[in-house]
Amino acid sequence: MGKKNHIMIDPLTLIAAPAINMSYERVITEEFGLGVHGLFGVGDTDDYGDWIDHVVQVSPFAKVFLAGSHGAGFFMEAFVPITSEKGYFGTYDTESGNYVETARRNTSVGLGVGLGGKWLLKRSLMLEVGGGLGRKLINKDQGQESLTGKWMIGLGYAF
Repeated sequence: MGKKNHIMIDPLTLIAAPAINMSYERVITEEFGLGVHGLFGVGDTDDYGDWIDHVVQVSPFAKVFLAGSHGAGFFMEAFVPITSEKGYFGTYDTESGNYVETARRNTSVGLGVGLGGKWLLKRSLMLEVGGGLGRKLINKDQGQESLTGKWMIGLGYAF
């Protein structure tokens, strides 16, 4: 079997968001792998609090490769998104007559599924394109979206 450890980073998300979208996968057999995916906001946002700077998501996953071998090819995956979001909530203070906005962090856990493909390009260089949707099941907060997702258009290294 080939190289069993794969690390990926998504350069498009780093440029556009800005956020670090990365993953690590350990190939267990030629058809099965386990890993963890992370999305971490970086940098400051505008005055409206662009969402990506306020979200951290870590998703353990299991992949089953349908076509290909050695941890590459088309795959299906199941993942558990653990999401920490900062939300802004406003209240009216009757004593001062002012509208007060406060921030609160909420952590939720869910289940999701995804599809994608991973290809070995040259020696140890890899390309992965994939994504999935999940539903928050535990600690989903009122007023926050109950769907979450993960994606990867990444370049990586196998070792």
